[in-house]
Amino acid sequence: MNETENNTQLQKPRTIRLIIWAPILVLLILVCFFLLDFFLLPPCDHRGIACRANLIGLGKAMKIYANDFDNKYPTPDKWCDLLIQHTDVTEKEFICPSAGKGRSHYAINPNCKPNSPADMVLLFETKGGWNQVGGPEILTTENHKGKGCNILFNDGRVEFVKPERLGELKWEVEEGEK
Repeated sequence: MNETENNTQLQKPRTIRLIIWAPILVLLILVCFFLLDFFLLPPCDHRGIACRANLIGLGKAMKIYANDFDNKYPTPDKWCDLLIQHTDVTEKEFICPSAGKGRSHYAINPNCKPNSPADMVLLFETKGGWNQVGGPEILTTENHKGKGCNILFNDGRVEFVKPERLGELKWEVEEGEK
């Protein structure tokens, strides 16, 4: 037997061992991540995730509406009704599962237009109502036990904003941005 044949025979068992052990190692790593997540990280707020998902869906509906109506968002005084009438959203998407009673837990910033800056507030959490319009005066963090609120920005992203950052939110277009 020459040296090349000898090396090939020696490498086969190592390859077989790697094929056998690789899935086991991957499984062990996944189990470790699961255990770390389950025991060490704080529990996930599933209702907060549902609230965020609602705002993402409403944001998409706002963009669809604007696309269909001359690049204009629904009129603020009827925005919930118009989204239901002209897009695929349902009344369920207007409800934050963490909040109390109310037909909708979101309000529209009347100053925000489709061409407003990306970081301008478009929709935000508020107490229960319907077709709610306003600004920081009706924003609430109570839906999430005072820890913050979900904000939909004009670019479509949703962020959970803590109370200490609420003053940083953009509610109006500043003079230089027009």
